[in-house]
Amino acid sequence: LDELLREVLGFLEKEASYRNLKVDFNYREEPPTIVSDRGQLQQIFLNIINNAFAAVEDGGHIEIGIERVGADAVAVTIADDGVGIPADQLTHIFDPFFTTKKGGGTGLGLSITYGIVQKLGGQIGVKSKLGEGTCFTVTLPIGQALG
Repeated sequence: LDELLREVLGFLEKEASYRNLKVDFNYREEPPTIVSDRGQLQQIFLNIINNAFAAVEDGGHIEIGIERVGADAVAVTIADDGVGIPADQLTHIFDPFFTTKKGGGTGLGLSITYGIVQKLGGQIGVKSKLGEGTCFTVTLPIGQALG
């Protein structure tokens, strides 16, 4: 997962550098290796990290964490210090065509992300405070029979 997350960030390296965004990795322990669909994991994390980039001002901060959950799962957290999501909109962010982005957005990114996480046997959750930032948590099984 660490390698995959760093690879995804590589796609956004120029923007991070140009906007002076700080991205930190915060792991309490060595991240476990998981068995899953690499391409779909890339899409999940690219969507969430892209949203974090869109939410933060230039000079903003994003923190990525990986933590084992019990014996058979791992949680990846992506937290930003961006604008946050109003409480009344939080329940809708995974709905198709719902967007909080000013100037648009298709409203499909998180809906698709939600579907992929479900397909991989995982869960996705979000916590946000207006003006303080947002934290997405993607919990995935360590071993997965893909089908």
